[in-house]
Amino acid sequence: MRQRFGLFAILAALLFGAPAAQSQSTQVSAALLEDAVLVTSSFTGAKVTVFGSVRAGNVGRTDIVVAVRGPDRPAWIAKRKRTAGLWIGKDQISFAAAPTFFGVASARPLEQIAPADTLSLYGLRPRGQLDVAKASADAPYAEELIDAFVAQRQAEKLYVDDPNGVKLLKGGLFRADIQMPDRTPPGLYTAKVMVFRNGRPAQSTLTTLVVSKVGAERALFEFARDHAVLHGLAGVLLALVAGVGAAGLVRRFAPA
Repeated sequence: MRQRFGLFAILAALLFGAPAAQSQSTQVSAALLEDAVLVTSSFTGAKVTVFGSVRAGNVGRTDIVVAVRGPDRPAWIAKRKRTAGLWIGKDQISFAAAPTFFGVASARPLEQIAPADTLSLYGLRPRGQLDVAKASADAPYAEELIDAFVAQRQAEKLYVDDPNGVKLLKGGLFRADIQMPDRTPPGLYTAKVMVFRNGRPAQSTLTTLVVSKVGAERALFEFARDHAVLHGLAGVLLALVAGVGAAGLVRRFAPA
């Protein structure tokens, strides 16, 4: 009931409120259905829903693209090679910053909306969001590993591109849904709504949402973040105890 009331309030504000931004005859307003996502032990993922209103006149075609971006974190990827019967990560590149989550929703494929360089310039392609470390930028295998990193995040559903994620409603209203996986990391997220007219950016607006852990998950997360060394030692000790216990059980029940 509370969520339904919130939806009615959002639609009323979009229909009768002042637009959030204007550019010539293009006006856009947008709001999140929920501005917080709580991660518990039973968390199986979440859907981020954005409602909005666009008034763009009758000149040419209008497209709406919504991008949800998670907090940046350092990352790396390595290409393993088989050497002397062992798989070794020989070629490696590092990223000074990479989005932990990046989801884009539109009403048709992005390549049909705008040129590739425009999409990258306005932050609608995950590859353009990766800040490659200076030491890795000139590596001969950098391009290959950057593509592999994006493909890996896509397989984990952390980088999402949904060409059917935006639904156009009556009266210039629209709805966008972007699915987050169960491994969505906590932090501050941004939701950007962009309006394209005839393949050119016409207007945009930005809002934020928070993904946070609650309960025991939050306590463990904060302990690992604030006491990384102790967290690592605890993991090693737990592994040793488990190993010793398993060995004892094997000796006890093994046939003489």
